[in-house]
Amino acid sequence: MPLPSSSLSGATILQVIPHLSAGGAERTVIEVTEALSAAGATALVASSGGRLEGELTRVGGELIRVDSLPTKNPLLVYGNATTLAKIIGKRKVDLVHARSRAPAWSAYWAAHRMKRPFVTTYHGIYNARGRLKRWYNSVMSRGDTVIANSDYTANHVRKEHPEATTRIVTIHRGVDIARFSPDAIGPERKARLAKDWKLEPGKDEAVILLPARMTGWKGHREAIAAAALLARRAGPPWTMIFAGDDQGGKPT
Repeated sequence: MPLPSSSLSGATILQVIPHLSAGGAERTVIEVTEALSAAGATALVASSGGRLEGELTRVGGELIRVDSLPTKNPLLVYGNATTLAKIIGKRKVDLVHARSRAPAWSAYWAAHRMKRPFVTTYHGIYNARGRLKRWYNSVMSRGDTVIANSDYTANHVRKEHPEATTRIVTIHRGVDIARFSPDAIGPERKARLAKDWKLEPGKDEAVILLPARMTGWKGHREAIAAAALLARRAGPPWTMIFAGDDQGGKPT
């Protein structure tokens, strides 16, 4: 089901994500919102919200708060479909874009109920240890277009859901290099961060930084094991810092 026009100008796009805290999926929502706004589209985001709400507003997006979107409770997930369908109708949404499995089911049912195009993005690899889990994951392969964030992810989707092969499009994640320019970071900010991280000024100390959410597959265990090896060796002093939000569930 194509959009009414080949141009995004005047279109209304609804992105659906559980929350707006931290992570690649959430960052992509902000970046896509900025691009949609620049193209003249109305960028709506259904989410329970989070600390990126202000940034979403600054780049031209509108948050539609649905507090129950993070839930995996089947009854609430189905109820969220009705909520999203009402949003689609009221705001005249042209396309629905889902970025996480539980709310993707709600978005999938709502989009089909309202006869709107449905797009999904695979932001990572989902494990499947049985038929039920594979079915649960399959919603991300049911988009009219299925976006994979890497060739590796695209190959995974083809293997797990071969029926989606012809609908897969790989769009590699980008990085705004200007955000990481040393020229954009003044001495006051460096001093404030050093104080917050309890780094002693003027001390000849290496800083090993792992910026990532606190979840097992981001490599924290390996970093701790490496730190143990470094601690047994003679060498210059160092500090290891983990900077990131928690996973929001049980420790992994």
